[in-house]
Amino acid sequence: MANDLFTKARSSLVLNNPFFGTLCLRLAPKETEEVDTGATDGVSLLYNPKWFEKLKPLERVGFLAHEVMHVVLMHPIRRQERDAEKWNVAADYAINNHLIENNFILPKGGLVDDQYIDMTTEEIYNKLPEPPEGGWQILLDKSGCGDVLDHPNKAQNTSAIEAELTVAINQAYEAAKQQGKAPGGMESIIEDINTPKLDWRAILYRFLSANNKNDYSWARPNRRFIGAGLYLPSMYSPALEQIAVAVDTSGSISNEELTTFTTETSVILRDLDPELIHFIQCDAYIQSHDKYTRESLPLKVNYKGRGGTDFEPVITYINENIPNCKALVYLTDLMGGFGKEPGYPVLWVTTEDGEAPYGEVIKI
Repeated sequence: MANDLFTKARSSLVLNNPFFGTLCLRLAPKETEEVDTGATDGVSLLYNPKWFEKLKPLERVGFLAHEVMHVVLMHPIRRQERDAEKWNVAADYAINNHLIENNFILPKGGLVDDQYIDMTTEEIYNKLPEPPEGGWQILLDKSGCGDVLDHPNKAQNTSAIEAELTVAINQAYEAAKQQGKAPGGMESIIEDINTPKLDWRAILYRFLSANNKNDYSWARPNRRFIGAGLYLPSMYSPALEQIAVAVDTSGSISNEELTTFTTETSVILRDLDPELIHFIQCDAYIQSHDKYTRESLPLKVNYKGRGGTDFEPVITYINENIPNCKALVYLTDLMGGFGKEPGYPVLWVTTEDGEAPYGEVIKI
């Protein structure tokens, strides 16, 4: 019964809203009572048959469109280290305004708020108030649209997943345009998807690539073989041991930006897996110096400072206390004094447009 209703709702989506319908056909439907309502991970579309049968026909179509929009906005690969339930709430707010604009009927309780119109999911996440009593799941239970899950292959190759989705989304949009049924407000989303994005992590890789591992060391056994009882040497170079990540904690940095900085530091640990990160907080003065490895995840950072801005104290501190630092990543809004250029590469990761007298600048 539920399977027939699902097929009927999806067929309606294909005929009347081909952009959503075409992308919905890419998701493998799975009936399951392991979810209360529904969910998607970008590969499958899960739905609880008992819940699905109780929906009105137009609500079933709206639910499918909702799950497709999670894929369009690439929510299954964008969460990073953010709280999963809070990310889900932010994602629903980002999606539902678009769906209502296109006259979809959502299941009762859908999360809708005009203040989040035209905001990215990350922006909404940072602006969400404190969770209600009982946590974010209370809102999700009332939303009637289920969950967004991490993509099953997210840890393997996010770039490949994003490239594949970009092609599929563009093809679906062009096909809908040719039929005169392109969804309203989608053009700007498609344009954003197609805008090349400079990946600051790729720049950091390039910073470190000149220091390729070039020797074997028994002092650091190859971790991949330890589980099998084999202690083999690993390629090792002191040049890759230590990098510094400095965070601007001055008064010009918002709490939302500090949250972003924590996330980006977590990504460095997770994706680049440096031997050690020297995590330095500084406004006009050094506020703290912590040491992180991948085992430190998830990061819980208590930020200190909120005074003026000066980047020179970090450079001086590193020169005097971290002689083996091979690169500095400085998370900031670039509103401060730079001082003298150090003898190692510097990547300024900034939330604002700006320039620096040395190093490379990339906006996130």
